[in-house]
Amino acid sequence: MSTSESRRLKILITEGSSISARQAIYDLGPRHTIDILDPSRLCQCRFSRFVRHWYPSPSFTEDPCGYLSFLGQRLSAEPYDVLLPLHDEVFLLSRVRDELAQRVAVAIPDFAALEVLQSKIRCHALLNELAIPQPPADVVADQGDLDRWADFPRYVKADYGTAGQAVRLVHDQRELQTALACFQQRGWWQSGAPLLLQQPATGSQGFVRAVFRHGELVAQHATVLRLGGVGGAAVAKVGVNHPAVAEHMRRLGERLAWHGVLFCDYFYDEATHEPRYIEANPRIGDSANAAFSGVNLCERWVDVALQRTAPPFSMAAPGERSHAVLLILMSKALEGSGRRELWNELRRWQQGTGIYDYSRDELTRPHDDWLSVLPLAWIAGRLLARPAAAHRVVQSTVANYALNSGAAQRIRMMPRETLVACLDAESHPVNR
Repeated sequence: MSTSESRRLKILITEGSSISARQAIYDLGPRHTIDILDPSRLCQCRFSRFVRHWYPSPSFTEDPCGYLSFLGQRLSAEPYDVLLPLHDEVFLLSRVRDELAQRVAVAIPDFAALEVLQSKIRCHALLNELAIPQPPADVVADQGDLDRWADFPRYVKADYGTAGQAVRLVHDQRELQTALACFQQRGWWQSGAPLLLQQPATGSQGFVRAVFRHGELVAQHATVLRLGGVGGAAVAKVGVNHPAVAEHMRRLGERLAWHGVLFCDYFYDEATHEPRYIEANPRIGDSANAAFSGVNLCERWVDVALQRTAPPFSMAAPGERSHAVLLILMSKALEGSGRRELWNELRRWQQGTGIYDYSRDELTRPHDDWLSVLPLAWIAGRLLARPAAAHRVVQSTVANYALNSGAAQRIRMMPRETLVACLDAESHPVNR
């Protein structure tokens, strides 16, 4: 048992729309008191018996100063033991990490280290420096070079963007130019900015989540994909033991003196036992399978934030199967499934057949949290009424927690003293 479980803590989670946040409240809610910030009144974490209060905050991407002001007032209005940034808002909060640490326990990385990991291009360079394997890739900025590019297929990736934003698989020049036009129209990229053109990887797609204390690997858990979904997410997965992945995470954390959590995507060659990494992000990702497997990553993160002694590092037993029917429905609707197919998917979930056989749901857990049925019922109802609504639902939800290149640039360019002043400002009322 970790020391963070010895008494009930008050934890403030800084967004409530992502699947990462939903799974974190299951990991922590039975033992701790949880409040959340989020701009959406329909954020999924609001509908849980494990959440005491939802506070409607400004968007951290659209109004960074307003978000910091709101957060500062919440921390002044009520003492919290720990602050946990579950998703991309950590990019903003890292810039005022020292000031936050004077008010509440936090475990988030230094901004310089975070920016390396958040940038696809700089992360690619760092992995090369550390001899951590990844698919071959080229960094291209010149429009003429892009117009003449002929080495396909490639994944074209803007420097910043999460939740599947600004990443497209292209097979020819026409698809490349279409992807670039989309990136530019949505403000994810502008002509002259560098892009990463990465060859597709082969093997089993894997995901690893890790917790660090000032560069020391405290805990980690890996899974491989059983079924892919929205934005490249693993909507069904199984726990695995890949020792090489643990070693690579240890090396990466030490190099960056990483403090907090990170999440990496990779492809694993079963014949050579070699992973090839395609992306890294400064967030915990989906933690449910780890908890099902006996490693509560969120508790380990809390221990690090409180500077408490955590249990010795250990690898979870492999083989735990998990899924998220809500995301499976969304993925099928995005792929063009009709009402009958969506209804049949719900029936398979209820009967525990197919992908759901001997598998546990990560998001919808009526036995633990009856309110978790409400997000599924709302999504299923909308999709059964109009499957095409999936696109709007995804866009509106992702906007609440995902960082795009425009927002990253605004946050990066704001003077740190301005952000600190925002944290201390009182321009936004806080519900008490």
